[in-house]
Amino acid sequence: MSTLTLQPARPLAADDDSLLRVLKQAGVGKDDLIRVSGPAGPAAVLCLYRHGYERAAYVHPNWVSATRAADALLIPHPCGTTELAAMIQGGDCLRDGGVLIVQVQADRSALAADSVPELLRHVGYEVAGGLSGRAGDVCIARRRSLGGFRKAA
Repeated sequence: MSTLTLQPARPLAADDDSLLRVLKQAGVGKDDLIRVSGPAGPAAVLCLYRHGYERAAYVHPNWVSATRAADALLIPHPCGTTELAAMIQGGDCLRDGGVLIVQVQADRSALAADSVPELLRHVGYEVAGGLSGRAGDVCIARRRSLGGFRKAA
């Protein structure tokens, strides 16, 4: 029996050009308050600083949901649904209309392609698009405005 070995995707944070292209496509500007999290977060913050994104800051994955609402949240490493759900815990880490950029974990199962977008829709995000490139697949989503009201559980 043969097994297929998948090489892990390179973190988005390891490719400055891809990272900057994703931010541009997502409409994230240099004046936006950007939170960056995950194991590749510190490298991404350094890249952002080098390119003039001075309001970018690293936040530990356990504290993402407890931080002040930001304009953007960047998760620049291959991230699965379980890890993402634990980080965003309902989505209050972003202001209404804020953008979430997450590198999607490579998974070849039948449901994997839709699992991150489905999770995001469930917790109040509108999937706005994505990119495929050297760093793998990236999902871009905007937090839906709830008009000051929270969804009932």
